[in-house]
Amino acid sequence: MQLISKSRKGVREALAQEGWHFVLVTSSQELSEHATNCRTLNLPAGSESDNRVRSIREETLRQLPWEFRRNSLPRWLSYISKDARRRLQHYLPVTAEFCLTHGFIFLLADVWAERDRGRWRVHRPDGPAVLFQDQELYFWRGWRVSRRAVMNKPTAERILAEPNQTDREVMLQRIGVENFIQEAGLKHTDTFRDSTLLKVDTVEKTGGWQDGKWQEVPLSIAFLRVICPSTQKTYFLRVNPAVETAKVALESTLPGYTRDWTRDLVAET
Repeated sequence: MQLISKSRKGVREALAQEGWHFVLVTSSQELSEHATNCRTLNLPAGSESDNRVRSIREETLRQLPWEFRRNSLPRWLSYISKDARRRLQHYLPVTAEFCLTHGFIFLLADVWAERDRGRWRVHRPDGPAVLFQDQELYFWRGWRVSRRAVMNKPTAERILAEPNQTDREVMLQRIGVENFIQEAGLKHTDTFRDSTLLKVDTVEKTGGWQDGKWQEVPLSIAFLRVICPSTQKTYFLRVNPAVETAKVALESTLPGYTRDWTRDLVAET
């Protein structure tokens, strides 16, 4: 684990002058063993005045599952100097415990992220986004997903056979809407003017009333194919699979529209 070794070195260098003992662990199991075998203490939050401006890594680590980051805020940051905090910014541990034997026990991990509209989110398109020594976590644009959603080649067959909705959405983003529509062979459900409603069933089931009784029906993926009047380009809009007509699907893409829809909007598009 070359990257984790780099993180370990960075943390040691950043905290070398702080004057207290600490232990670095690289697996959640090691941290749990310390918490079980050592006498741990819950530290108060301390002063929050210099913690209001959070680092990029702090913002990213708050997105990790609770079982890894333990505390909602890194309270131990209040007990180190500002200089050490600046040096530690790129190698900030995932979480920390404090015991009377070892001092601070820091859990290290390598984390990948991307910036989207001014905010950072955990993401890696070609491997685990969070890497511990004993396990890997996969994320796609801030969503925690399974390994297969990121590492397996996305195909229409796999998307339709995927029972997990989040994994299915990730694979759909990876393959692209137009490629998916071509491979999956979506059926033309309804047409309104130049718009066509396309649907295909997945293996996932959803409940609904049909013929006066509750039935389990396949959950569909639905798109509305529209044509731009000025460029004549075709676009596919994701719509609610519950809609039955292309007109209702087109109206659903403009929530809160109050003009005479048939007269004005259709004439414009």
